[in-house]
Amino acid sequence: MTVFAKRAERLVALAPGHELEGFLKMIAALVAAQHAAIAGLPPGMLPGRAAGAPLDPVTLKRDETWRVALARILERIDVAALPEPAQQARAALAAMSAGDLEVLADRFLSGDVKPGQAAEMVFVAAALQVAWTRMAALLDAAQLDPDDAGECPACGSPPVAGMIAPGGTKFGHRHLHCSLCATSWRYVRTRCVHCGSTDKISFRQFAGTSYLRAECCQACQGYSKVFYVESARTLEPLADDLASLGLDVLVGEEGFSRVANPFVLGVMAEPDGNN
Repeated sequence: MTVFAKRAERLVALAPGHELEGFLKMIAALVAAQHAAIAGLPPGMLPGRAAGAPLDPVTLKRDETWRVALARILERIDVAALPEPAQQARAALAAMSAGDLEVLADRFLSGDVKPGQAAEMVFVAAALQVAWTRMAALLDAAQLDPDDAGECPACGSPPVAGMIAPGGTKFGHRHLHCSLCATSWRYVRTRCVHCGSTDKISFRQFAGTSYLRAECCQACQGYSKVFYVESARTLEPLADDLASLGLDVLVGEEGFSRVANPFVLGVMAEPDGNN
């Protein structure tokens, strides 16, 4: 089962009765299309050994694989799950030239997503995730140097969330999960993923919710989500992040910020100078 199949399954489970039910069902359909698109993609290219993240979009020369993935996603997605703006975006993307699509990819990868582009960027993000996730899966783990960093060691992208599972110490280990290529890596607990500070770290959570907290840093005003894996709870970082956008609103009202989930870029407020 691919990461996309697991993610779609989790989104389908989260959607019924949720205040964002329609949105979660749409993303579930999109992720199911990602799963269908990843099989049989062109070979593509992998970089040689280099300093830093080998799949960093800033330095990696992008090939057409992501556009093949996009075409498959647009073709295979369940259109009935798409609201009218998403259907219009799907049609517009299908008619775009390769050059225009590459411009959109550049904008997404640089975080330059305007509200008017949000519907199109959801599909662009999905296709880029497919291409980068497949490349990351082919990397030699020895090439990656997490170096206790808050950015993905494979592609340099920000994490979508962290998950703490039992193991190692009685407090468990935290693994961050990449928003682009789905790579996970160990990161120290109670340490800001944005600036690395261990001072003035505090947590926010909804009353009665024990499996999710926002780790907030007074030093840089950044925050990240931390999910606690429980034996009776199935969690998937990107899916559960989308299902907990209310927590983003809560900490955002206190002045904390982070890079938004790829599927809400251009919709959720973006940080000022916070990576």
